[in-house]
Amino acid sequence: MHITFNGRDIELSFGLRTLTTIDRSLGLEVENVSLGQGLETMLVPGLQSGNIICLYKLIQAATAHDKKKPKTEEDFESILNDIAENEGLDEFAEQVMYELGKQPMTRKLVPEEYQKGKVMKEVVKTIED
Repeated sequence: MHITFNGRDIELSFGLRTLTTIDRSLGLEVENVSLGQGLETMLVPGLQSGNIICLYKLIQAATAHDKKKPKTEEDFESILNDIAENEGLDEFAEQVMYELGKQPMTRKLVPEEYQKGKVMKEVVKTIED
């Protein structure tokens, strides 16, 4: 999965570094102590509701690995406007959930209909039975 920024494609990474960043940035903070939990409590509900800040934080974290990554809020605003105009924010969020459903580390975060690995295992099991 990728986004377009300044005329080039940037692959979105959903590795541990990205997940940790999302967890912190979307997590809770109580009395100046970050509790995290943004992955479990905010990411998927935010994607399902089309929360623009959730999409912004996700793209920010998932592009951090790229040397020519977007850096300013204006960069991210441009990316989000481009996504909204060309594919739709809801459609993009759904693609992200499908992508998370493919990844072993994030599969359990998304509803079952997005869990590719789980669906494939059930198909194989049904065929074997």
